Amino acid sequence: MPPLKGKTVVLGVTGSIAGFKAADIASQLVKLGADTRVVMTREAERFITPLTLQTLSRNPVAGDLWAPPAAWEPEHIALAERADLLLVAPATAHILACFAHGLAPDLLTCVYLATRAPVLLAPAMNSAMLEHPATRANLETLRARGNEIIEPASGVLACGTTGNGRLAPVDEIIARVTAALTTGGTGTGGSVPTPPRGAR
Repeated sequence: MPPLKGKTVVLGVTGSIAGFKAADIASQLVKLGADTRVVMTREAERFITPLTLQTLSRNPVAGDLWAPPAAWEPEHIALAERADLLLVAPATAHILACFAHGLAPDLLTCVYLATRAPVLLAPAMNSAMLEHPATRANLETLRARGNEIIEPASGVLACGTTGNGRLAPVDEIIARVTAALTTGGTGTGGSVPTPPRGAR
């Protein structure tokens, strides 16, 4: 039986050049048996189309907070409650700031605030943005609230510079998801703590 059979992963995709790698992430999650539900920000749609992720995830892609729900329940609440894990990959500086400060301007941020599932965040951005004190503080806040951070890799960035900020390798992201959902760990020797209600 596929290791993630019966598990629901909500995959958040944000506006980064690394967004195209979400296609590989979604494909691999499906191959592992996960019911993969993609939530895209409006900015993410500038880098990869909803149709691509819909095809690979085999589920409709959500993105519009104000779209009429298919059922009676608000979509962000339905997704938040269905999730066994929320993975945001890539996670931009903007989305990390929204999460850290409890802002909810779109569907993904609303799902984040409403879910009580473990959360894995895979940042991707320019190294200067990553090292800015505001971003570092936001990451520390998110860690303190029980979110797991999949540290970005070093290498040549989209802007042409070399540094830390590349999205972690897809295989590493998938390994962390699998560990979190099958052993309660993240593949780093620790567990993904679920914060008390209201902690996020």
